[in-house]
Amino acid sequence: MLKDYDYNNSKDYINRWVISYADLVTLLLALFLVMYAVNTANLKANATGKNNQTTINAEIKNQKVVKMPELQKELLTEFNNDDNVILLKDTRGLIIRLKDNILFGSAESEVQPEAYQTLNKIIDILSKIDNPVIIEGHTDSFPIKSEKYSSNWELSTARATSVINYLVESKRINPRRLSAVGYGEFAPIAENTSNSGRMKNRRVDIIILDNNTGD
Repeated sequence: MLKDYDYNNSKDYINRWVISYADLVTLLLALFLVMYAVNTANLKANATGKNNQTTINAEIKNQKVVKMPELQKELLTEFNNDDNVILLKDTRGLIIRLKDNILFGSAESEVQPEAYQTLNKIIDILSKIDNPVIIEGHTDSFPIKSEKYSSNWELSTARATSVINYLVESKRINPRRLSAVGYGEFAPIAENTSNSGRMKNRRVDIIILDNNTGD
């Protein structure tokens, strides 16, 4: 027996493919929108990366390798009238010798405010170059009397490290360029038998290494 043809139900059945097609189009449209958004984000990221690289390259260009005579001339100009700074040259490079009385209190390793101006000038110069720098701490031969430090070796190392910390905190010098060493009383430049000799031995040497030896 034949059933009556249900026009309405048949129409719903026939048009189901239209609904599926519409869903597919919607999904494709959503996919294209997502792909567009991702592509746009990548383009912006690449542009930002290029800008960042350009900035980095500019910073690298600003840091130049300065020949020792040129650097020595700049240091002499800057510290010519500063009695607390002595400029020297040896086979390693240039030495900025700072008297301990401007940097630290007796048996102390914290940098005193009186030294900020001098250290800031040194930072200005070091920030223009990329030469490695060694900070050396030295003391006289008098045994230290301190609860904090058991030897002059410890004190000299702490003082060198304190100067490095000040340089690094400026955020203008790459810490990888810096190293600290403490010699205690074992690298004197004068006799420890007089006050004047002991005063000379109490010092911090900032050594700018010569990395142009091949020129």
